[in-house]
Amino acid sequence: MVLEGWDSVANQVNFNLEIDRKRFLSMVNLPAKVLDFGCGYGRIVKELTESGYTNVIGIDPSSIMLERGLKMFPELSLLHSSTATLPFDDCSFDAVVVCAVFTCIPSLDERVEVVAEIMRVLKPGGLLHIAEFCSKEETVFTAGLGIPMRYSRPEELRELFGGFQYVYDEVVGASTMSGKDAQSYRAFVQKNT
Repeated sequence: MVLEGWDSVANQVNFNLEIDRKRFLSMVNLPAKVLDFGCGYGRIVKELTESGYTNVIGIDPSSIMLERGLKMFPELSLLHSSTATLPFDDCSFDAVVVCAVFTCIPSLDERVEVVAEIMRVLKPGGLLHIAEFCSKEETVFTAGLGIPMRYSRPEELRELFGGFQYVYDEVVGASTMSGKDAQSYRAFVQKNT
């Protein structure tokens, strides 16, 4: 099971995929309620908080990853949820950030479920920021940490978020946790009002 894999490496990994913070800051007001879906140990929650956001919540299925985060950043709001259904009401968030989460979900069916749940908790007109590793060809593999992963083509990721309105997207250079050159698909999509 993928979750058990992340629990076993929770204290070893140092995530490095970057969000487009500059563009996020220009599109999402600082008092907005923001969810970091799949927050790991809270790295992006910390980054957004340091950027001036005052209402950021991170959620992750790995309790050990969250324990690490709360030790590192005790001031952050990091929550555990191991179920597919998020513990939030419909239309609860102004913005959602998803950074390298779909990379870690090799199952296409599970990806569709996650997108539906993100759409449920995002307010109409709310913004979703995606940052995912990508490649020219879809690639399913086991990472050096023993975790199953999927690099999607940018077109595949666009299709996954087809229920949203695209505001901006791009493919940029990135680096994996092991230092290998890679590409990242970054997008800003808006839930229809």
